[in-house]
Amino acid sequence: MFSEMIAGLQEGQLPNVALLRGRCHAAVTKKLAFVRLPPVYWENDPKRNPDSSHLLWAVLLLGDSDMLDIVKGIILMEQAEREGLSLEEFTRESLGELYALAPNPQFQSLLEAYVDKSAMTPDL
Repeated sequence: MFSEMIAGLQEGQLPNVALLRGRCHAAVTKKLAFVRLPPVYWENDPKRNPDSSHLLWAVLLLGDSDMLDIVKGIILMEQAEREGLSLEEFTRESLGELYALAPNPQFQSLLEAYVDKSAMTPDL
């Protein structure tokens, strides 16, 4: 679902905000449908069941605080059924993966600035 965003980040390009917003809303809708099902029915197909890390990245890059609250709830529900990571641990690991996509230190700094600008990382 977010393969275009990931490919762009690996090339040092920020995603198109309008396209990302639309994909993010669709992905949250899909993800909410899955986390309400028993875990045995959860699929691994990212087009049907978007990766929670990718949802988090998208919301942070958009700076959408309302959507962040929803994504945090999704992460908490999913982690309660899976590895059991705390929200803070999940966020730390996920942001490490996001920053690792950067092709150079300058772009990594830009990504860090976007995440910091969202003013949401201390509360995650």
